[in-house]
Amino acid sequence: MKRRDLFTLKTNKPIEEIAPKQDLYPNHLSRTTAGLEPYIPSTDQPWDYSRAAHLLRRTMIGPKDIEIREVISLGLDKTLERLFQPATISTKEIEPWCFAEPQIRAVPAGSGIPGLSDPEFPSQNILRREILTRWYAKTIAVSGMNLQERMVMFWTGILTSEIDVVQVSEWMFNQQTLLRKHCLGNFKTLINEITIDPGMLVYLDGIRNQKTANTTQINENYARELMELFTCGPTDWEDKPNYSEDDVREAARALSGWTIAPSTNPNASARPYYLGTKGNFISFRWDSGKKTFLGETGNWKATDIINILFQKRSTQIARFICEKLYRAFVYDIPDRNIIDQMAVIFMKDWEIKPILNILLKSAHFFDSENIGAMYKSPVSFLIGSIRSMGISQIPDFKFEMSSNTNRDLSNRLGNLGEILFNPPNVKGWPGGRTWVSTSTVSLRQKFILDVIDGKIMLRDNGKQTRFYIFSALEFAKSFPEIVDAEQLCMDISMFMLNRNPTEKDFGIYLEAMLMGAKTYEWNLLDPMFKGEERIKNLLRMLVIQPMHQLH
Repeated sequence: MKRRDLFTLKTNKPIEEIAPKQDLYPNHLSRTTAGLEPYIPSTDQPWDYSRAAHLLRRTMIGPKDIEIREVISLGLDKTLERLFQPATISTKEIEPWCFAEPQIRAVPAGSGIPGLSDPEFPSQNILRREILTRWYAKTIAVSGMNLQERMVMFWTGILTSEIDVVQVSEWMFNQQTLLRKHCLGNFKTLINEITIDPGMLVYLDGIRNQKTANTTQINENYARELMELFTCGPTDWEDKPNYSEDDVREAARALSGWTIAPSTNPNASARPYYLGTKGNFISFRWDSGKKTFLGETGNWKATDIINILFQKRSTQIARFICEKLYRAFVYDIPDRNIIDQMAVIFMKDWEIKPILNILLKSAHFFDSENIGAMYKSPVSFLIGSIRSMGISQIPDFKFEMSSNTNRDLSNRLGNLGEILFNPPNVKGWPGGRTWVSTSTVSLRQKFILDVIDGKIMLRDNGKQTRFYIFSALEFAKSFPEIVDAEQLCMDISMFMLNRNPTEKDFGIYLEAMLMGAKTYEWNLLDPMFKGEERIKNLLRMLVIQPMHQLH
């Protein structure tokens, strides 16, 4: 079985020549000679359905067939222009509280953050956390043809925060708004702003990082993760350390003094109590002594640490982030030749959009080796299926009430290992091949088969109700050719698997769709022909194929 067929590495060499037997998955690998030169359609590498689908599947979550066909007509350049356009999202399900300052009932004495231990705060905020998570899932499911939501997910997997730690839903919403604003902007600006973001200040203990006349409580958590996980990584490509423990300690001193800004509400001092939504620097909590960071000595503050870091470790930062981009958009085993070329461009101005634009229009990105070669994350699989197949009546999107029923999609994502707003730890989700195992594949397949067969029944308002509604007939009618059985079977197969099936496989798929009928008897729109069941039978065959787990 080939790597793109799921569980082994796709290369032109025997795996034993690439990695030792004890490590079948090398840390980096060159799989193709194609580079960052622009992709030019040719006889061998045509701009066709496969490559148009490849572009959308890597930049969106769950593209539809009609969108893929539109991209074929638009061409690569116009498609990328459209993908890079910012999109407006709806917040009606979480208004007005998502834009307001967090509100609680009292200010208990001695609390690190005023109010977080108030007995009435948890019940109020747990509901908002649940609704915020469901809103985010819906935002992904209804997103248009653009790169924005894929990039927001990319950054939430790097600049992580856990909603169960932060607790305050308004801060989590504000943090995602920040990521959405800068997701294709300047990386250095993003780092400066996330450093003093309230959610991040809480998550990595920035609010506890302080020095006063009588106490010294320097907390190193954010300083360490700023370097280890957010910018340069612990070591360079030669395994030399990018920073020392002294650098962590000195950076932490410089980063001290930040907390949550006071409320701007005129009634903030009365009950109910309000919390602010911005970071706030308090000079007397800052360690004002001289610090030596990466060999530079001065009376440094947070912005100084970031400036020095980007100056002294520019190559390491550029490679670290470009490798993350490569893993997210091309393949989960990075090609350092490509990444190094990206890094040289990226470190000139730290702009994300230009370097991603170069990657997405490159010959390397569109090389056949990279098409259909990445594992779908749980979000890409579940929410992607909802969007691409037109599945409706999603329980989590019923915002008028809160119940176990309305957390069904969230629970399924959790069972598959990707809970929105709740990565497993500060390192984010490991991704790649960790998304797929013998246990998770069976859960994925059962979900989509149950959707096709209309078997998902959940209790709603005291009665059993069918959710995840899918019409196989309407799905089939969304393809351009419905009167030609062979062409329709080929189109659906390409859409579900992103590859041209072999002649043998196509024969099996066509037989499944025809269910004993002849191709000349095909009449999808005749109720007596039972076209709905025939399309379902084809889909049952396709969704259990290994390629359906990849994109």
